[in-house]
Amino acid sequence: MTLESQRKKLITRRLCLALILLLLSVLQNTDGFFPQIFGVRALILIPAVVCMAMYERDIWGMLLGLFAGALWDITASGASFNALYLLTVGFVCGTLINTIMRNNVVTAMILSTLATLIYNIGYWAVSFVGGGMDNAGFILIRYYLPSILYTMLFIPLTFITVRAVEKKFAVE
Repeated sequence: MTLESQRKKLITRRLCLALILLLLSVLQNTDGFFPQIFGVRALILIPAVVCMAMYERDIWGMLLGLFAGALWDITASGASFNALYLLTVGFVCGTLINTIMRNNVVTAMILSTLATLIYNIGYWAVSFVGGGMDNAGFILIRYYLPSILYTMLFIPLTFITVRAVEKKFAVE
Protein backbone atom coordinates (compact mmCIF):
# COMPACT_ATOMS: atom_id res chain seq x y z
CA MET A 1 0.00 0.00 0.00
CA THR A 2 1.43 3.35 -1.01
CA LEU A 3 1.80 6.30 1.29
CA GLU A 4 -0.83 8.21 -0.66
CA SER A 5 -3.45 5.47 -0.29
CA GLN A 6 -2.69 5.19 3.43
CA ARG A 7 -3.21 8.93 3.80
CA LYS A 8 -6.52 8.75 1.92
CA LYS A 9 -7.76 5.94 4.19
CA LEU A 10 -6.73 7.89 7.29
CA ILE A 11 -8.48 11.06 6.11
CA THR A 12 -11.58 9.11 5.09
CA ARG A 13 -11.70 7.34 8.47
CA ARG A 14 -11.47 10.58 10.42
CA LEU A 15 -14.06 12.26 8.21
CA CYS A 16 -16.42 9.33 8.84
CA LEU A 17 -15.87 9.68 12.58
CA ALA A 18 -16.56 13.42 12.38
CA LEU A 19 -19.76 12.74 10.42
CA ILE A 20 -20.84 10.23 13.05
CA LEU A 21 -20.29 12.89 15.72
CA LEU A 22 -22.30 15.38 13.68
CA LEU A 23 -25.17 12.90 13.31
CA LEU A 24 -25.13 12.01 17.01
CA SER A 25 -25.04 15.69 17.93
CA VAL A 26 -28.17 16.32 15.89
CA LEU A 27 -29.86 13.28 17.46
CA GLN A 28 -28.90 14.26 21.00
CA ASN A 29 -29.47 18.01 20.87
CA THR A 30 -32.62 18.31 18.75
CA ASP A 31 -35.89 17.77 20.56
CA GLY A 32 -37.97 15.02 19.03
CA PHE A 33 -35.18 13.33 17.04
CA PHE A 34 -34.13 10.92 19.77
CA PRO A 35 -36.60 9.33 22.18
CA GLN A 36 -36.73 10.61 25.73
CA ILE A 37 -38.04 8.23 28.33
CA PHE A 38 -40.15 10.15 30.86
CA GLY A 39 -38.10 13.27 30.18
CA VAL A 40 -34.74 11.51 30.57
CA ARG A 41 -32.21 12.11 27.79
CA ALA A 42 -29.33 9.93 26.67
CA LEU A 43 -26.03 11.77 26.31
CA ILE A 44 -24.77 9.77 23.34
CA LEU A 45 -21.90 12.11 22.48
CA ILE A 46 -19.97 11.07 25.59
CA PRO A 47 -19.68 7.35 24.71
CA ALA A 48 -19.00 8.28 21.09
CA VAL A 49 -16.00 10.38 22.10
CA VAL A 50 -14.77 7.66 24.47
CA CYS A 51 -15.01 4.93 21.82
CA MET A 52 -13.37 7.08 19.16
CA ALA A 53 -10.56 8.06 21.51
CA MET A 54 -9.99 4.40 22.32
CA TYR A 55 -9.17 3.75 18.66
CA GLU A 56 -7.65 7.07 17.61
CA ARG A 57 -5.61 7.43 20.82
CA ASP A 58 -4.76 10.61 22.71
CA ILE A 59 -4.25 13.50 20.27
CA TRP A 60 -6.96 12.62 17.76
CA GLY A 61 -9.24 11.52 20.60
CA MET A 62 -8.75 14.95 22.11
CA LEU A 63 -9.50 16.70 18.80
CA LEU A 64 -12.60 14.60 18.18
CA GLY A 65 -13.72 15.37 21.74
CA LEU A 66 -13.21 19.08 21.10
CA PHE A 67 -15.27 18.83 17.91
CA ALA A 68 -18.10 16.92 19.64
CA GLY A 69 -18.09 19.34 22.56
CA ALA A 70 -18.19 22.34 20.23
CA LEU A 71 -21.20 20.83 18.47
CA TRP A 72 -22.85 20.31 21.87
CA ASP A 73 -22.01 23.83 23.03
CA ILE A 74 -23.74 25.31 19.98
CA THR A 75 -27.07 24.26 21.49
CA ALA A 76 -26.15 24.45 25.19
CA SER A 77 -26.05 27.46 27.47
CA GLY A 78 -22.67 26.66 29.05
CA ALA A 79 -19.70 28.73 27.98
CA SER A 80 -17.61 26.06 26.19
CA PHE A 81 -17.91 23.66 29.12
CA ASN A 82 -18.85 20.68 26.96
CA ALA A 83 -15.99 21.28 24.54
CA LEU A 84 -13.46 21.40 27.37
CA TYR A 85 -14.97 18.39 29.10
CA LEU A 86 -15.08 16.18 26.01
CA LEU A 87 -11.58 17.34 25.00
CA THR A 88 -10.36 16.12 28.39
CA VAL A 89 -12.33 12.87 28.13
CA GLY A 90 -10.92 12.16 24.68
CA PHE A 91 -7.36 12.79 25.80
CA VAL A 92 -7.65 10.77 29.02
CA CYS A 93 -9.34 7.78 27.36
CA GLY A 94 -6.88 7.76 24.47
CA THR A 95 -3.94 7.94 26.86
CA LEU A 96 -5.33 5.17 29.09
CA ILE A 97 -5.73 2.85 26.09
CA ASN A 98 -2.24 3.80 24.92
CA THR A 99 -0.65 2.98 28.25
CA ILE A 100 -2.51 0.67 30.62
CA MET A 101 -5.89 -0.53 29.33
CA ARG A 102 -7.10 -2.87 26.59
CA ASN A 103 -9.33 -1.74 23.77
CA ASN A 104 -12.55 -3.77 24.12
CA VAL A 105 -16.23 -3.29 24.80
CA VAL A 106 -15.86 -3.81 28.57
CA THR A 107 -13.31 -1.01 28.76
CA ALA A 108 -15.61 1.15 26.64
CA MET A 109 -18.47 0.47 29.07
CA ILE A 110 -16.33 1.35 32.08
CA LEU A 111 -14.82 4.53 30.62
CA SER A 112 -18.08 5.76 29.07
CA THR A 113 -20.09 5.12 32.23
CA LEU A 114 -17.48 6.87 34.35
CA ALA A 115 -17.33 9.86 31.98
CA THR A 116 -21.14 10.11 31.91
CA LEU A 117 -21.32 9.77 35.70
CA ILE A 118 -18.77 12.55 36.22
CA TYR A 119 -20.56 14.79 33.72
CA ASN A 120 -24.04 14.27 35.19
CA ILE A 121 -23.02 14.52 38.84
CA GLY A 122 -20.84 17.55 38.14
CA TYR A 123 -23.54 19.31 36.16
CA TRP A 124 -26.13 18.52 38.82
CA ALA A 125 -23.86 19.70 41.64
CA VAL A 126 -23.06 23.01 39.97
CA SER A 127 -26.55 23.73 38.64
CA PHE A 128 -28.79 22.53 41.43
CA VAL A 129 -26.79 22.10 44.62
CA GLY A 130 -24.68 25.19 43.93
CA GLY A 131 -27.83 27.06 42.97
CA GLY A 132 -29.39 26.26 46.35
CA MET A 133 -32.44 24.38 45.08
CA ASP A 134 -34.49 22.63 47.74
CA ASN A 135 -35.37 19.60 45.62
CA ALA A 136 -31.89 18.92 44.20
CA GLY A 137 -31.88 15.34 45.51
CA PHE A 138 -35.15 14.57 43.76
CA ILE A 139 -33.81 15.96 40.47
CA LEU A 140 -30.69 13.81 40.79
CA ILE A 141 -32.71 10.65 41.33
CA ARG A 142 -35.43 11.51 38.81
CA TYR A 143 -33.36 12.79 35.87
CA TYR A 144 -29.59 12.54 36.17
CA LEU A 145 -29.08 8.99 37.44
CA PRO A 146 -31.57 7.52 34.92
CA SER A 147 -29.76 9.49 32.21
CA ILE A 148 -26.60 7.56 33.04
CA LEU A 149 -28.44 4.24 32.72
CA TYR A 150 -30.13 5.31 29.48
CA THR A 151 -26.79 6.38 28.01
CA MET A 152 -25.24 3.03 28.97
CA LEU A 153 -27.69 1.24 26.67
CA PHE A 154 -26.02 2.82 23.63
CA ILE A 155 -22.37 2.16 24.53
CA PRO A 156 -22.08 -1.29 22.86
CA LEU A 157 -23.75 -0.04 19.67
CA THR A 158 -21.45 2.98 19.59
CA PHE A 159 -18.38 0.81 20.16
CA ILE A 160 -19.38 -1.62 17.37
CA THR A 161 -20.03 1.24 14.95
CA VAL A 162 -16.71 2.95 15.66
CA ARG A 163 -14.86 -0.37 15.43
CA ALA A 164 -16.47 -1.07 12.04
CA VAL A 165 -15.34 2.30 10.70
CA GLU A 166 -11.84 1.76 12.09
CA LYS A 167 -11.56 -1.70 10.50
CA LYS A 168 -13.00 -0.57 7.18
CA PHE A 169 -10.44 2.22 6.83
CA ALA A 170 -7.51 0.66 8.70
CA VAL A 171 -4.07 1.82 7.62
CA GLU A 172 -1.74 -1.15 7.35
